[in-house]
Amino acid sequence: MRNTHAKARSIVLLTGLVVGLTAGPTATAVAGPESVACAATSAHVPAQAAGPSDCDPVGIPIDLGEPTPGATDDWQTTETNGVGYAIPADWTGREIVGDGGSGHEWESPEIAVSDEYGDLYWRILVQSPFVSQEMPNPEDLNEVGFHASYIEVEGASEAVLVAAQTGHWADASVETIDFQVFVQSESTGVVSRFMGELPAGEEGQFLLDNFVPTIEP
Repeated sequence: MRNTHAKARSIVLLTGLVVGLTAGPTATAVAGPESVACAATSAHVPAQAAGPSDCDPVGIPIDLGEPTPGATDDWQTTETNGVGYAIPADWTGREIVGDGGSGHEWESPEIAVSDEYGDLYWRILVQSPFVSQEMPNPEDLNEVGFHASYIEVEGASEAVLVAAQTGHWADASVETIDFQVFVQSESTGVVSRFMGELPAGEEGQFLLDNFVPTIEP
């Protein structure tokens, strides 16, 4: 199906800004003070960025593996503005408005990090349509230290994965798989963005492998 081809409660980054999503049934994005020097030339940056003094690769690169047959049969099927996908059955969602537009943020029951803001959970954020309406160029992202590649997604004319295993944005001692998937619908041309933080290692890889293939733009 696929191969390699052509700080409040949660964060979204775009054009080098750290963005906080406030809590509540409908959250609104607010720009934060940090900037990302190495990613200043790109309109699409992953949730973890290279340090300002260099553009070394960020974390360990993550590939998209094949889905596990039957493993997600009990997952909940849902959609965001016409884009269908599946989420683990025990995850909960809420409507949000982020820097990439309106959408849904989904959280696991498992706590990832506890800090001064409270409990933070593993997260998947879906924004469709993505307000930029542009697909990132993996070559550009790789040049500024990220791990990006084209992937194949059924129903998409183009899809890009940016993913690495690195320290959680709220607590660098907690390892996480940080990912973004950009998908352009083959039928409408609409660009959707899927992003978030997943547990490091096999659990996070399982979630990524089985979540991403469910996208039907």
